[in-house]
Amino acid sequence: MLRRLVPATAAAALLLTGLTACSAQNANAGDCASPLKHGALSDGVTVLGQAGEAPQVSIPEDVKIETSQRTVVSETEDARAARVVDGTLIGLMMNFYDASTGKQIYSTDQGPAYMVVSKEKETPITNAVLCAAVGDRVVLALSPEDSAPLAMQLGGTASSSIVGVLDVDSAAPLRARGPERGLPSGFPAVVTNDDGRPGIVLPPTAAPKGTKSAVRIAGDGAVVKADSSVVAQVLTVDWEGRTADGSTWDSGPVMMGGEKDAPQNGYTYRAELTGQKVGSQVVIIENAEGGAKVHVVDILGVA
Repeated sequence: MLRRLVPATAAAALLLTGLTACSAQNANAGDCASPLKHGALSDGVTVLGQAGEAPQVSIPEDVKIETSQRTVVSETEDARAARVVDGTLIGLMMNFYDASTGKQIYSTDQGPAYMVVSKEKETPITNAVLCAAVGDRVVLALSPEDSAPLAMQLGGTASSSIVGVLDVDSAAPLRARGPERGLPSGFPAVVTNDDGRPGIVLPPTAAPKGTKSAVRIAGDGAVVKADSSVVAQVLTVDWEGRTADGSTWDSGPVMMGGEKDAPQNGYTYRAELTGQKVGSQVVIIENAEGGAKVHVVDILGVA
């Protein structure tokens, strides 16, 4: 059974339901812009520390706003850093504060929250990081109206604004990327379309026994560890070629968990991903009780 990708914790789910973005071409050309503008509250927040580190935040008193605002407080020096655009998976390190008290009410201190960028949906948080680059730090000042759902969940003041410090930790395509490799004899043929969506052509032979895996696309990202929670696109078919357990290419990437927890969520093949690199596509044949299945797994990220 496939699970939809969720934030690192469910606490911010009300504001993390989707993202919208301009095209990669526009972002690289420098004419991509967030729909949120800077203002008195977002400009007035003082943030000490580097992006990726726990921020020290000072919020100005008695600044009232009617619409949400964003200010980029620091930018990466890496001109080649990936940007938040349509069709990417992003990881955000986030800290939220009640603007009226300065109290911290939420933090992703255990690892980034992962979100999918698509054109169909938008939220204040996603608009705040739109077109930002990996390594940028953004201050988001939510209006009381936009703050209300989060305040109710996290214990902020319902009538107050919430201020967030958002660090763009990663931005990657929603597909494997890297050089292709040939698959061993007995494996199905796997092809991909222009969007990276895989298709499977099964061999006219019986499925091999046990579990076997091979890398079809060799990524060059972080190495998956046994306790890594893997973010992935998955296509699963049975040995008759019928789609089994759904496909994340229609519903969105999933967070599998580590080797210990993933099998309980249906990812019985999770151990085959340990030692592989982010950006890889791994083809897994799993022949156990219930029949043989083929899993094509694009590893998008780890947490």
